[in-house]
Amino acid sequence: MSVNLFSQNLNDSWQVGIGMGITKFSKSDAAFIGDTYQFQVPVLSLTMPVGERVSIDGAMSVNTIDDIGLINNSASYFSIDGSLRYNFNVVIEKFSPYAFIGASVVDSEKKMTPTFNIGAGGIYWITDKIGINPQIYYKHSLSSFDSMRSHIQGTLGLVFKLNWNNISKGTQGVSISGVGCM
Repeated sequence: MSVNLFSQNLNDSWQVGIGMGITKFSKSDAAFIGDTYQFQVPVLSLTMPVGERVSIDGAMSVNTIDDIGLINNSASYFSIDGSLRYNFNVVIEKFSPYAFIGASVVDSEKKMTPTFNIGAGGIYWITDKIGINPQIYYKHSLSSFDSMRSHIQGTLGLVFKLNWNNISKGTQGVSISGVGCM
């Protein structure tokens, strides 16, 4: 019997994602920013593997919709994020958790502000090429900046695995004999 496995680590390939995000500010910071919650659509991401378990992730979040019923964005939010991600072993079949550190530049009505980020997430692979990706950031803004405050951002997106690594190796997956599980 032959089983086709696409990877031992489900995060070893380039990935592109699209989704949405919700940002939460504390009560005192919401008074400064203008919103307690902000809704972002789209949240776009690109992930590139650089080692066996390490990848570089870039993301962009924009609040293009001002009102979704429960959340009314009275302030603008635009973020460019970069992070270094550590991908853990698969803990449950097809679920790959990760942790990351990085930085962002967040733009609001006031001006662009750098933040330092830490977070975690995971990808549940529905197929060998499509996954669901929830993640949560803590974006820390230094008090010396008068334009942005520290906040939490949660995102939920669809991730599409690009087989660029396999194309360069001339294979479409790893074929093994016997029975195996991911």
